[in-house]
Amino acid sequence: MKPVKRKIALIIILLVGTIVACFVYNDAFLYDTTIGRVISVENKLSHEEEGLNGEVERYYDQALGVLILNGKYKGNTIDISNTYTSSGVNDERYRKGTQLLIALNSSGDGGSILEKKRDVYVVMFFVAFIILLVLVSGKHGAVVTVSFIINLILLVFSLKIYDSYGNLLKVTMVVMLLFSVLTLLFAGGLHKKTFAAILSTLLTVLMCSGIYMLTMKTSERIPYEMMDYVVNSKDLADLFLAGTLMGSLGAVMDVSISIAAGVSEVVSKTEGITVRALVSSIREMGYDIMGTMINVLFFTYLSGTIPILVLKIKNGYTLYHLVRFQLVFETICFLIGAIGIVLAIPVSGFFTFMFLGDVRRRYKKIILEKEGGEEDK
Repeated sequence: MKPVKRKIALIIILLVGTIVACFVYNDAFLYDTTIGRVISVENKLSHEEEGLNGEVERYYDQALGVLILNGKYKGNTIDISNTYTSSGVNDERYRKGTQLLIALNSSGDGGSILEKKRDVYVVMFFVAFIILLVLVSGKHGAVVTVSFIINLILLVFSLKIYDSYGNLLKVTMVVMLLFSVLTLLFAGGLHKKTFAAILSTLLTVLMCSGIYMLTMKTSERIPYEMMDYVVNSKDLADLFLAGTLMGSLGAVMDVSISIAAGVSEVVSKTEGITVRALVSSIREMGYDIMGTMINVLFFTYLSGTIPILVLKIKNGYTLYHLVRFQLVFETICFLIGAIGIVLAIPVSGFFTFMFLGDVRRRYKKIILEKEGGEEDK
């Protein structure tokens, strides 16, 4: 993308993003749930409690004046109380200007806070993400943005299907298939290496699923009830499996397309390459990819669990509890993803070689020529 076109694209994205953010900030009329904006706040220290590790937890009471922004009582002001702690483990402090989702009582003169309205923050981060993509990658960044939006729409649609039919694993498998095909087609285009990457991704994820299921059947049951944000006991095993496979999908796709592109480049630039030399090249590419991707996967899962670990340590949880009921989930997710990364290297190399028909024919020709030369001797 030329500099002038890139600047124009960035200006358009910034203007559109600003308009969308302003609209989302004032979109209370689209909500069925009551939306209110905090217009006054009074904070008061309620009491203090000493925790198991000796640290003091402070409890505060908030008296909030909230202006109703939608619904039957639009324009009315109500008073709502809120309690928050200094640690903020299970609560939140609200400030003036914050928009809230509210459950009003029958008379409309009071209610309770459901949660903070966060859609405007999501839009702002998304716009910043698109701007950085276009700024760094140009046209390719725009293509990535389109594929991301399509995947996001598919995810929302799949959640609605699951809510209607309730079969989580079937919905997850279909969504992963669509994610793989669309993402890799956008990333690699309509090329043989892209189709090789798609097949290797799907086969690798299927192999990871088989390894996971086999391991679960031959080992002790995981305490699924201890997973974060679990509110009921329905489909816990399927929920964890779906999350594990979905988490490994991105890493497997990355490795598959990288190996496919590398193999395609090697066989197109190296005349008369042998299978042994190609395998050696794939192995060298795999060494470079595995080291970084596995560590990226490790730090990704680690960063997701650090806040919960810190909070639990602060509240006196033992190391045994953390390992047995918290780290077990992240460890399994990491191991399945790491296995997928390792498996994707040979699988992707094999499919890429098989899809490049001209290379296979050229290799057979070389073999026949060598055999003919040996017979002449």
